[in-house]
Amino acid sequence: MYAKFLNSLFIFIFFVVSIGTAQEAVSSNGKFATINGLKIYYEESGTGTPVVLLHHYFATASQWKSYVPELAKKYKVIAVDLPGHGRSDYMDTTKVFLHKKATEYIIGLIDFLKLDSIYLMGASSGGVITLYLATLRPDLVKRAIVIGGFIYRPKQVREIVAGWNKNPDANEIAAHGKEKAMLLHKQFTYFSQLYGDPSFTPDVLSAISAKTLIIHGDNDQLAPTTLNALEMYKYIPNSNLWIVPNGGHFCFPPYLDPKNETDFIKRTMEFFNGNWDKK
Repeated sequence: MYAKFLNSLFIFIFFVVSIGTAQEAVSSNGKFATINGLKIYYEESGTGTPVVLLHHYFATASQWKSYVPELAKKYKVIAVDLPGHGRSDYMDTTKVFLHKKATEYIIGLIDFLKLDSIYLMGASSGGVITLYLATLRPDLVKRAIVIGGFIYRPKQVREIVAGWNKNPDANEIAAHGKEKAMLLHKQFTYFSQLYGDPSFTPDVLSAISAKTLIIHGDNDQLAPTTLNALEMYKYIPNSNLWIVPNGGHFCFPPYLDPKNETDFIKRTMEFFNGNWDKK
C-alpha cells in the first residue's frame, strides 16, 4: 500500500510540475543555441538573405506561421522565441524585462549563426529590439520593419500598463508554461515603472542607417501613433510609413480584419524586395 501511495504521489507531483513548465512543442525545424549560458530557440526555413523575425511580448515564433511560407520562397527565415518566452530560457526571473538586454542575446544568436547581414522584422517588443539592433549593430541590419514599435512610454501608456491585472489565458499557458506566463505578466505590469528601456531620442533614431518600414495601427493605445510612428518616420533617415486604418496593437498584424493578412504579406515582401526604396 505504501508503494502504491508513493507511486500516486509521484504522479501527482509530476502532473503539477508539468502544468507549470509545459510549453509549446519544438517544431520539426526548431533548434536551440546557447548564448551566454541561455538557451535561445529559433526556427529556420528557406534559403537566401536571412530575415530574422521577432514576435511581440507574450507571443512566440509561432506568431509568424502565416507569413513564413511566403517569405521562405525567397529568403532564409529565422523566427526566434525571445528570451523569457516560449521555448527560450528565462532571461531574468525578477519583475524586470529589459529589451536592451534581450537584444544582446539576439545579437549573440546572429553571431552564432555567422550572419554578417540581415533583414529584420519585429512587432511591439520585437519592434523595440529591432530598433536596438539597428542602432547597436548598424553593420548587421540592412532592412528593418518595425510593427507597433515604441520609442518610449508616455504617461497615458504607463497608466494603462499599471492597471493591467489580467492573468495568463489558456493560449499563453500553452505557449510558455504557467510559471513563465505568469512571470511575463508580472514583468509587463512593471513596465509602468520602468524608465529608459526604451528611450530612443531623435539623435539615436537619426543614426539608423537601415532602410526601414514603420507599420502602425491608427488606434494603437499601447504605442500611440503620434508619439511613436510619426516620430520614428520623422527622424529615421531612410524610412517609409504605413499607417493601418482601424489597427490596434496586440492584434497581429495590426488589423482588426484577418483577411488583410494577404495585404500585409504583399507589402512587407515588396519592402524586403526593394520595391519601396526611395529613388
